[in-house]
Amino acid sequence: MSIADLCDALDKAIGENAGNQAVSQFIDTGFPELNEAISGRYDGGLPYGRMVEMFGPSSSGKTALATDWMTATQQMGGVAGFMDWERSFSVDLATAGFGLNDKRPYWIYGKPRTWEEGNVLAAKACQAIRQSGAIDDKAPILFVFDSIAAALPKSQAEKEIDEYTMNDTTALARVTSTTLKAMAQHCEDYNATFLYLNQIRTKPGVVYGDPRTTPGGGAMEFYSTARIALGRQKIMEAVPGGKEFVGQNITAQVTKSKLTKPFKEANLRMTFDDAGVARLDKVFSTIDFLKEKGTLPYSKPYVTWIDGKKYHVKALAEHIRNTGTQSELLKFLPTPAVAAA
Repeated sequence: MSIADLCDALDKAIGENAGNQAVSQFIDTGFPELNEAISGRYDGGLPYGRMVEMFGPSSSGKTALATDWMTATQQMGGVAGFMDWERSFSVDLATAGFGLNDKRPYWIYGKPRTWEEGNVLAAKACQAIRQSGAIDDKAPILFVFDSIAAALPKSQAEKEIDEYTMNDTTALARVTSTTLKAMAQHCEDYNATFLYLNQIRTKPGVVYGDPRTTPGGGAMEFYSTARIALGRQKIMEAVPGGKEFVGQNITAQVTKSKLTKPFKEANLRMTFDDAGVARLDKVFSTIDFLKEKGTLPYSKPYVTWIDGKKYHVKALAEHIRNTGTQSELLKFLPTPAVAAA
């Protein structure tokens, strides 16, 4: 039998090879450094058709980042959804502070009672959106699940608290193991991005290695295309009589990526306005990244901008925002990781 005959025999027996699973569409995170850490390209970001987990300590910026990415999804002509197991999401704050469009069909908000219900609602919504043809096939769908740690398995919801047993301690891990494999399939079927937020716990007695762990067992770690671990450091500014908390520097380490090598880091700056609303300072973060990479002319403490003038980083960020020249920053990105058009 020739090679050609073997190919014909395989086609008849099992059909042609499945389509390539390479990711070619992304939701821009707004931070080129984070895009590259997740996807290996500065013009990448959160991958279509895949699951991503983002975890970190309390107030480390998980919901703020997720809200910003939902807004970005809508600006790309897509649909954003939020499954609120924690019962803590403020739609009013998201619309006023992040520009989220809270109108149907571009915004879907649910308060599912159980883990199973939240995942089923998201899958059904994605199916309805894609089958309708009302939005472009290339438009993104992003569903945020907040959070795995707060989700209640159906087996627990059907009991009273005083009826819980030791089996209920591991109920969430068991149910994530059985449902996430189906959700991964839904991501691909509907070309949707599922972003699961999670908390962290500390393993007792760990002397060597990372003591951090996440609730919900190991299934999310296996099925996610990328896992983003957040850390934070306070930004304090001097004021009369002392110092004042004005924001935080967030370190995002991509501990797993199926798109590029893991353990890349990105530094993100988040400040708070006078009303206490979080503001992700993408311009400042990008300037700082380019300065560290050496592609933006920098002689401590000044950065030389395209107008030939020298600025402190904070002053340059304000100047760029005021003049609407954010796109000029992208010209300074290091060339090796810029994807070809």
